Amino acid sequence: MPGNQEFFDNPEVLARYLAHRDRPDNPNDTLERPIFLGLAGNLSNLDIVDLGCGNADFGKQALLQGAHSYTGIEVSRAMVNLALETLANTSGKVHHQSIETWKAQSEQADLVSSRLALNYVEHLKPVFQQMYQALRPGGRLVISVEHPAITSNFASLAEGRRTNWLIDNYFRPGARVHTWLGQEITKYHRTLEEYFDLVIDTGFELVRIRESRPQKDNFWSESEYQRRLRIPLFLFISARKHKAN
Repeated sequence: MPGNQEFFDNPEVLARYLAHRDRPDNPNDTLERPIFLGLAGNLSNLDIVDLGCGNADFGKQALLQGAHSYTGIEVSRAMVNLALETLANTSGKVHHQSIETWKAQSEQADLVSSRLALNYVEHLKPVFQQMYQALRPGGRLVISVEHPAITSNFASLAEGRRTNWLIDNYFRPGARVHTWLGQEITKYHRTLEEYFDLVIDTGFELVRIRESRPQKDNFWSESEYQRRLRIPLFLFISARKHKAN
């Protein structure tokens, strides 16, 4: 994540982000959260590692649902501070480090999660290998990323609120630089095929693929619901580490 790790440590960017997350019908709450939590399922008694944990809201929720432990990995100091506030008076832990430098303890977790963070990582193969090592046999991986239909091209975002979505250079993976929340940031585009290959080649069993098809009950605004029917914003992957024979 070189060059991105201070992104949320800019106070103005952080303030814009928090305001963005507080908007009615924001995509994180209407599209990403319901599908991710549905794939994560029952969290009771699980040891969880969460890569790119942000404010660790998932960690607090997991612990309230009876998770055995929660460990968040987060590169932004500002986000670490928010996560520590979120997890106050719980057993949850947060480590200030990048996803790329995280080294798994062998078979430390029942669930490894990552929500909208892996798009900022240039080299994902070693990260998937660490996630696999972290899981116990039968353990699960649940991740969300920006959909390749979005990361292929950010040109339409330059105009402000998108009214159309341009898919271009889809089969040219790599860095995509664009301005978000008033500051330049780098994300990494991968095709659907590349994500699936990462899962299978690491040794995982692919369990389910989801896209961010909106559900009307999650929206206050009919127009925003209709807008979100136009293109998938997020991709979700659920996989499992094979059980020992």
